[in-house]
Amino acid sequence: MIENLFSVVLFFSLGYLARKWGVFRTDASDVLIKFIIYFAFPALVVYNIYHLQLKPSFLLVLASGWAVIIFSIAVSFLVSRAMKLNRKTTASFVMMASFGNTSFLGFPFQMALLGEEGLRYAVVFDQLSSFLPVSLLSPFILAYGSEKKGISVDIKKVITFPPFVAVITAFFLKQVHIPDFVLSSLKTLGMTVIPLALFSVGMNLQFSKVKERFGHISAVIFIKMVFVPLMFLGTFFLLGIQMNIQWKSALIEIAMPPMVLASIFVIGAGLDRDLAVSSVGIGIIISFITVPLLFYISGLAG
Repeated sequence: MIENLFSVVLFFSLGYLARKWGVFRTDASDVLIKFIIYFAFPALVVYNIYHLQLKPSFLLVLASGWAVIIFSIAVSFLVSRAMKLNRKTTASFVMMASFGNTSFLGFPFQMALLGEEGLRYAVVFDQLSSFLPVSLLSPFILAYGSEKKGISVDIKKVITFPPFVAVITAFFLKQVHIPDFVLSSLKTLGMTVIPLALFSVGMNLQFSKVKERFGHISAVIFIKMVFVPLMFLGTFFLLGIQMNIQWKSALIEIAMPPMVLASIFVIGAGLDRDLAVSSVGIGIIISFITVPLLFYISGLAG
């Protein structure tokens, strides 16, 4: 496991050091992110879904992803009320404790811990049980904490998001023969997602107001990366369900640190910027400990 995780830590650290040493400007990561979203990510999606043998049982895995997010929203809202946070901070707290970094950080962890098969399940889970929920549910959470009116779900933006379009396209292409040389090219392009995503996340990692907001940040991290994944795992132990590769892939996605996109939504809505940014940064660091540990525990369930 340590050998497999080395590349994850390496690419992430190189991105962080590149910014600290002034090798690249921080906004240089925007180019990498656009390349990933518009080219590399769709190629990865098409290649993996084309080879994925979907079982009816995977629909239950996707449904569990939605259930976990709804559960996380409820738990984080109750905790935030118990902490007597204001509406802006409550909405930010819920956003960061409910949605995970399932692609940019999740995919490298999938490759490190489960290999290509786990990554194939993760690609579908990411789009249908992570990106779709944050797109549809976050406007309502943000509206709770924002004074702005008229926040609504932009359906057009959801259905035209390149990786989401790639998911739909890939399922249709499964019925068509694609030459091997095309598939190998898609694979080569798609595999750039992992190093470039980790590098760009490392470049954007900054620590601000961590000491001042340590209590709030700790609560977010605990709910998102410890409590909810352990509840997910505990359900399997209690029911005696075997943790096959589909469920282990889902567990890795569920255990991811707070989502970068969620923090952008929080900042864009004028809510608690410091909580959002710090939760993402601290969460990424903590994930190098919690995710492998949770994965090891999952092995005890099957």
